[in-house]
Amino acid sequence: MAMIRRLIKAFLLVSWLIIIWVALAAGNIGSYWGAQRRLAKVSRLWGKGLAWIFGIKIKIIGDPSHFEGGLIISNHTGYIDILVHSAVLPIRFASKSSIKHWPFLGWFIATGRPIWVDRFSPTKSKIAAKQFKDSMANGVLLLVYPEGTSTNGKEGMLKFKSTPFESAATGDNWILPTIIRYGETPDAKPIAWYGDMTLVPHLWRILGYKRINAEVTIMEPFKPEGRNRKELALFAYDEMEKEYKKIFKGGDVII
Repeated sequence: MAMIRRLIKAFLLVSWLIIIWVALAAGNIGSYWGAQRRLAKVSRLWGKGLAWIFGIKIKIIGDPSHFEGGLIISNHTGYIDILVHSAVLPIRFASKSSIKHWPFLGWFIATGRPIWVDRFSPTKSKIAAKQFKDSMANGVLLLVYPEGTSTNGKEGMLKFKSTPFESAATGDNWILPTIIRYGETPDAKPIAWYGDMTLVPHLWRILGYKRINAEVTIMEPFKPEGRNRKELALFAYDEMEKEYKKIFKGGDVII
């Protein structure tokens, strides 16, 4: 049964990506920021469709609809997070530049005009920081994972990198913290994709699940209030870590 489920979902996945690629191509027409706002809306459609295909049932705690512009931050446990966040809010992605080279997926993500982040290049980091600032100034919601990498989500969050907060600090933009977690799978294997896990085997296993429970907690947004990027990263981490411990103390997601 799991094999049949995987094959059906794989077919639906490819078909949906083709449909969304056409929508992204159409959304790219017109003025730059007009197109970017349309692409953010398409990304939500993309996320909702993928959540349905993957069998992800999302429980939202809090109200994300009031957040109209700024920086969205979250803990990070792998690529499934991106699907879930996309289904919840219309966002522009800030992706690691290495994703450009992923087979098919890199090309597909590039169609949505993400901000490519390369922490090892000072020049490219400055370009990305300007794109962050411009996106928020033009009312485009920007999603970043300030831990800088994905984890298993069980031992707390990694300390936040300060670079993603530079544009929010200098532009005095709103910041919306979110926390994501998943329920246990039938085979007790993690939804998280981290460390030296290989993408394709992990994806193949995920496609075999009938349902994945995800929970997204929307915290209260806040402004920099004069904090520089390092102070802001530390403040955001401390606030989210307190909430994170409360949430994960409750164990697995029950929906």
